[in-house]
Parts: sequence; C-alpha cells; structure tokens
Amino acid sequence: MYRGFLKTWVDGLVVHHPHTQNHAKRPNIHVAFHIYDFLLLFGPVISWWCFPFERVIGYLQKIHTSNHVGGELEGTLTRSFLRGAALRRWLRRPDCPEIIKQFKLLFDRAFSPRSEAGDSPPLSEDGERAHYTLNGVTFSRASTNLGSSLVLYYPSASASAPIAGSIEKIDTVAGDVHFAVRRQAPLPSSQFDPFLRFAPYFPAVTYSSKMQNRIDKIKPSMVLSHCARFEFSEERAVVVNLGRS
Repeated sequence: MYRGFLKTWVDGLVVHHPHTQNHAKRPNIHVAFHIYDFLLLFGPVISWWCFPFERVIGYLQKIHTSNHVGGELEGTLTRSFLRGAALRRWLRRPDCPEIIKQFKLLFDRAFSPRSEAGDSPPLSEDGERAHYTLNGVTFSRASTNLGSSLVLYYPSASASAPIAGSIEKIDTVAGDVHFAVRRQAPLPSSQFDPFLRFAPYFPAVTYSSKMQNRIDKIKPSMVLSHCARFEFSEERAVVVNLGRS
C-alpha cells in the first residue's frame, strides 16, 4: 500500500506540476521507495531515525580539543565512544550477571554522553528571557527560535495527556520561570488523521495547522519534550514527539 501510494504520487507529479518533467529524477524519491524495505527490516521509523546520531554529533562538537585536530584525538574519541556503547549494550543483555546490573547506574553516569549545561542561571532582576535551559535541554520563545519553542506539555497539574504548543514568552518573576505557551488547535472532527492507525508505535498526532488564541502559563517542569511540526495540508499539521525516552 505504501509503495502504491508513493508511485501514484510520483506519477502524478508531471500531471499536476508539468515543470518537473524537465528536471532530473531526485535521489530522495528513489530512496523513499526503499523505506518500505527498511520498515520490514528494522521496524518502526522511531527505532532507526537519525535524531540519536544528531545528539552524538552535538556531544562530540562540545568536547574541548584545544585546537588539536587531524591526529590521534579523533581515534581516541571514537574508541572511547564505541567502548562505552559496547559496555552499555552488554549490560542490557539478558545473560548479564545480576551483580553487574546493580552497578548499571554507575556505568551510565560514567559513560553516557551528557550536556555540560545544567539549568540557566537566575536573572539579576525579573524580566523576559529569549532562552531557558532545564536539565541540559534548551527552550526558546517562538520569536527567537521557532523549532526550540515547539513542545509537548501538560496544560495543568491535573492534565493526564500532553498537548502540542509553541512557547511565546519565557518570564522570570520572583526567581520563578514560567512559559507562556500558545496551544496548537486540535484537529477538527471532520478532518482525517492518517497517523492514527500507527499509534502507539509511531508518536505522531495530527492537529489543525492553526494555533488557538488560548495561552497556558506553565512551569518548565510541565513540558514533556520538544516536538517537530510539519504542515502537510492547508488545514492539517503532524506533530511528532522528539522525547529521548
């Protein structure tokens, strides 16, 4: 079904967009047909997408090198990272001795990549921030960085399910930080959610492409994770959970 729909879309390109027949075939269209094979081989996309590798690259970029490049440093970093990865994999094996499993937390602390950043320092006086970092994760207001403003959050302490929104303001009042988050409008009941059939294996939810007028004032701890948003039609946008767990 996936390949059939994709072929229909490719065949329709020259019909709906005649200028495409004068362009060379794009390699990403060819690769898209192989996603079907990857799903059969490796399972849901979330199991093999590139976000973890992007985090590793970010971790490596933050390592201080004192401007020494092109020598033994790269090999040392690679070997150390691979040793840590192999050790964590061994600790997750079902035949790993129980006494070793008891020390897994210590191994994780010793070998897991961690951001050097903790929480943002307090402001000298009350006011608005452009960014705020909590447990090494940076959030931004939409006017500063739209991508870092997109979050899944709990609108209240009693809420049982997170919703999508965009941080519009980050305020500090009496030392306490609060996010003003504008809600993503829910998908109208008359609209079809093509991702619903894949729940809960793929963390994507379809919303309206519009934002609500309602703004929630929340604590940073009420944010579940960042999310990605893509408007795939005039009235619909898909939101994907980018949580690390």
